[in-house]
Amino acid sequence: MNPIIKEIILILIAYSIGSFSFARILTKIFRNLNIYKVGDFIADATNVYHNVSKSLGILVWCLDFIRIYLSLWIVKFLFLKNSPELLLFVGLSMIIGHCFPIMHKFVGSRGISAYVALLFFFVPFATAIVGIICLLILIFFRQLRFVQYTMVIAVPVAYYILLNFKIQMGEINPKYLLLTSIVMGILNFFVSKRYGEI
Repeated sequence: MNPIIKEIILILIAYSIGSFSFARILTKIFRNLNIYKVGDFIADATNVYHNVSKSLGILVWCLDFIRIYLSLWIVKFLFLKNSPELLLFVGLSMIIGHCFPIMHKFVGSRGISAYVALLFFFVPFATAIVGIICLLILIFFRQLRFVQYTMVIAVPVAYYILLNFKIQMGEINPKYLLLTSIVMGILNFFVSKRYGEI
């Protein structure tokens, strides 16, 4: 198969996988609620956690994470074993689907859990370090939005520093990881604008 056609097919499938909303499905099944009419009206784990059920919110977060991570692993193993940049693009397609799902009229979530899964797949050590710091900030200062944006920005920086000190080896070029954080920032800008937060 032509490599370009293969990549397009993978991107479309990835977008479709990302578009599936665990927040919407699980709140409907377990609480008979429309997540788009609850709390801040965002179909994400945070809204489920704060306004529906803490345990259900944690489950949604875990399922969102596992879906992205497992999908990337399968795509890498079967199709893109030696193409980390293309694999990263497939991962971004899943996040775009998560934020703007076509089957829900392009109304999705902020995609933070999906993005953390992507980061953890490519740079687990840097993601874990930043994640621990963010968890401590969340525990002591309760600044969820700050923690979310810190994860978006700080992981590529941490990865670059770790590479320079030879602490972490990595297949992905840091500039591509930085590009994903820029894309994630743009996505969150439009999501926040959609919900009237800016």
